[in-house]
Amino acid sequence: MHSNDNYILLLSKKHSGEISPDEQAALDEWLAQSPEHSLLAAQMKAVWEQAGSYQKEFSPDLDAAFRQVQDRIRAEERPPLRVVSLGSRLLRIAAALALILASVWSYREFSAPDMMRAVAGAETRMLSLPDGTDIWLRQNAEIAYPTHFDGNERHVSLQGEAYFEVAHNPARPFIVDLPNGDRVKVLGTKFGIRLDPALNQTMVFVRSGKVHFSPKLQPNGVILTERQKAVYDRNSTQLTVDKYASLNELAWQTGGLEFVRTPMEEVVSDLERFYKVDITLRNTAMRACLHTAPLTNQPIEKVLESLALTYQFRVEHPAPGQYVLSGGDCQ
Repeated sequence: MHSNDNYILLLSKKHSGEISPDEQAALDEWLAQSPEHSLLAAQMKAVWEQAGSYQKEFSPDLDAAFRQVQDRIRAEERPPLRVVSLGSRLLRIAAALALILASVWSYREFSAPDMMRAVAGAETRMLSLPDGTDIWLRQNAEIAYPTHFDGNERHVSLQGEAYFEVAHNPARPFIVDLPNGDRVKVLGTKFGIRLDPALNQTMVFVRSGKVHFSPKLQPNGVILTERQKAVYDRNSTQLTVDKYASLNELAWQTGGLEFVRTPMEEVVSDLERFYKVDITLRNTAMRACLHTAPLTNQPIEKVLESLALTYQFRVEHPAPGQYVLSGGDCQ
């Protein structure tokens, strides 16, 4: 950068946290060139602090704002009639730029709806939003939402896992923003979202209705409808869709398990996870057998008894929390 004026922009970017490493190096070199530059930097810092720094969520276009300030000051200056010192001129630019940014921040800050936050502790928490949407937060999940929805979209921010029953409003889509940049957009539906930091995955489960799931790196995303599940793996950048999902990942909210033409191997896995037991399926030929059963939260012994009657299993219970299914006939 060659113009002294442009270093005011770098100072502005530094105070706002938007400066790049290369720009910081150029600014450091400029500051070391003259005591006047260091003095100007200190003066601008004071102006910036008086004007008030904006929040990180607000990302103004500093370059565009700086160009506007330069144009205004050049239009006002008349070199033959008035002589302005370099330091004074740069300070005027710094003050004008800081005040413009602070004014925009103030407008955004005080005109935007207040944000509310809800956090689930050790137990599931249910809450209703101003638009009538109901949300269930799983343990340790957190959601941020406005006190009222303005504009053409209804935005909330989620961390963790939650289940949504969205109030239908075709004119104002409901959008869930996730911290990894993924998002889910709906009009009115029932669905769940799970962020799994350990696997670096985002999962979306649709119980009814239709949602548009768009990972950050795949903005076109995918449309999901009733009883479909999508998994986005950020390690492999792969987006997969299960069109016949059991949706038993939502059992924490529904309170029970249900199966629709679900392979027996997956049935056993869901039973183990929900009831926190170990089940061994001895007959490997039964793994692909498709099982259908309505939502139930009966004790595990009753569930296994029902499976035994339907598929002629023999059920053994060798130790607490352990079960063995042997035999079986897939009808």
